[in-house]
Amino acid sequence: MALGPALPHSIDAEKAVLGAILSDPDSLTAIEGSLAAEHYFLDSHQKIYSAILELSRANEAADIVTVSEKLRQNKHKEISGAYLIELTECAPITQNLEHYAQIVRNHFYRRSIMKVCLDVVERAGSYEGKIETFIELVEKQFLTISGEYDRKGIIKADIVLESTIEEIQRKLETDGSVTGVTTGFNDLDSLTGGMQGSDLVILAARPGMGKTAFVLNIATNAAMAGQKVAVFTLEMSKEQLMSRVLASVARVDSSRLRKGDLTDEEQDRLMEGARRIYERKDYLGIDETPGISLMELRSRCRRYHKENGLDMVIIDYLQLMTAGTGKPESREREISEISMGLKNLAKELNIPVIALAQLNRGVEQRPDKRPKLSDLRESGSMEQDADMIMFIYRDEYYNPNSEMTGMAELLIAKNRHGALKTLKLAYQPQYVSFQNLFQEGGTMSDPDE
Repeated sequence: MALGPALPHSIDAEKAVLGAILSDPDSLTAIEGSLAAEHYFLDSHQKIYSAILELSRANEAADIVTVSEKLRQNKHKEISGAYLIELTECAPITQNLEHYAQIVRNHFYRRSIMKVCLDVVERAGSYEGKIETFIELVEKQFLTISGEYDRKGIIKADIVLESTIEEIQRKLETDGSVTGVTTGFNDLDSLTGGMQGSDLVILAARPGMGKTAFVLNIATNAAMAGQKVAVFTLEMSKEQLMSRVLASVARVDSSRLRKGDLTDEEQDRLMEGARRIYERKDYLGIDETPGISLMELRSRCRRYHKENGLDMVIIDYLQLMTAGTGKPESREREISEISMGLKNLAKELNIPVIALAQLNRGVEQRPDKRPKLSDLRESGSMEQDADMIMFIYRDEYYNPNSEMTGMAELLIAKNRHGALKTLKLAYQPQYVSFQNLFQEGGTMSDPDE
């Protein structure tokens, strides 16, 4: 990139930083982790700071004499000792060093943004590929800049303590009940306190177990409770997904709803269900982009979070996503990139991210077909990245005469914050719905209701 006076920079701030370090070599420790040589505008200042960093890595003090000698060794004789002395005369008090370093850093990122913008303008006129791909490339460049700029260093304990106490205080105000996003399932909320911010939750099951129904029930319950949820459906259309939500909320038979074969009473219930969902229209968003890339999903979530607010993200399902980073070495490596990216998204927005996942067919070969962690397909780092992993198992799917008819097991196979348990739920396939097994008052839910 050609450097010129129109580009953002502050020579005075650069001189102040270099002068402070040359005057007090120990002051380098305050900025060494956040300021790089490339952040400087002047080439000569980049070379001086590089020499300082080389000396630091060798555990040598970076004063005028040692830096001058290192520049000579690096064949930068055009930078004289007299100029280094001049820099020390510009040195501020070391208490201001971090402030001046931040000025230098900010100007670098402004120049980086300008470079990307100029590149976009130049390429946009002649780009002949898919516009979605071009937009994704542009977003990736800006997200790279944002990711580098937002890196946080070591934070002192008192600052962390303050934010931790604030979080504990917020939870105390809930009287020990749901402190995160409610799932609407009493036993699950009791175990977890609700889905917690920054957590990646993996929900997996074999086909036919009802994992999509279960996660849509969570989304609907959360939205009805006033929490904002975005659902990414990579397999179904938005209309198919909404039909399932309607069947569950209105308590109408989903198969008859698909055929348009409803009684007058069911049509009334359908309209009432639609009214309830409409009243919560700002709390449930749906994206039906097939094969969405991690980069695109992250970008849409960030935008939705900023414009609308966002308390939870649900993805159906993880293996239908792409990493969007070119041709991967293997599918397992790509899934690892996706799961790590989803965990980073959860941390960045401080919201729970629930991702559905498939299981290997090997589970079908065992006498006991309850899933295990080893059954996760193309798991890669999925098990490592996830804060919680849940499996759904319905015994009646394999054993029609099972005593567990109308019931499902929710197996908590990993829980970074609590116990591992198996929870029982009522399953009502005609309504595409899971329910609490016990209603308030301790009575059993009727699967046929």
